[in-house]
Amino acid sequence: MRLLLLPALLLATATAHADELEVLPPVRTELKRDGSALPYAQINSVISKMRRYGEGVYRMDFKVDTEKTKRPVADIRLAVASDDADYPIKIHPEGGFDLPVLSDAEAKTADLATNVPKGQLAVRGTIELNVKPEELTMAKVRQAIRVARTLREELLPFYLRWLFPRIQAVRVCSATPTWELEWREGGSPDGQLLGLPLPPAADERDPDAKKGEKGRPCTLLTGQESWPDAARLVPPANTKLSIKL
Repeated sequence: MRLLLLPALLLATATAHADELEVLPPVRTELKRDGSALPYAQINSVISKMRRYGEGVYRMDFKVDTEKTKRPVADIRLAVASDDADYPIKIHPEGGFDLPVLSDAEAKTADLATNVPKGQLAVRGTIELNVKPEELTMAKVRQAIRVARTLREELLPFYLRWLFPRIQAVRVCSATPTWELEWREGGSPDGQLLGLPLPPAADERDPDAKKGEKGRPCTLLTGQESWPDAARLVPPANTKLSIKL
């Protein structure tokens, strides 16, 4: 008899819990579109052209500026909202996130939407190289400069060029300034291995250095050097590449 009553008791208990849940108010997070931010169509245009014509050299990284934002990253919700759909954005613990690329027509009606009150959220975007230090060659440096010039001067309208500033060089920074370029004489696998040390650039500041810090030494490669395309960077440990604007 107890075995027959037990399911009935469980069912009654579950029904009682269900009744309790039904009277609880729903919990919702409202995201409001912020039309005062940079029009999404402009961001979308730059990102889409970088992906289509950038030859894989560049990407644009977005991050919540934790020093200027008045709310913890874990509490922030973001989305791209257009007249057609909403696109939730995943924010990584350190504040980084990716933005979706929309069609030109949809991007015209899109805005960033957030649960943060206006004026309390700061976001920054940076142009980064899609090249690892050990993969950097003079050919890659020249490609990066050429692609940047084409994107800025030929593909982006003048009112968007401030989002893709003029790139002057590839910057190489590391705690130990023992950078070298290596290549085979004559471009042959059997050619003599040649090496060239790269001196630190005078007064070139480490972009990752905080205010008041000296930062790491850096050197610059502009692509105008006379070294062959095959010359490859031999980077010290923890070398980081960036672009000089």
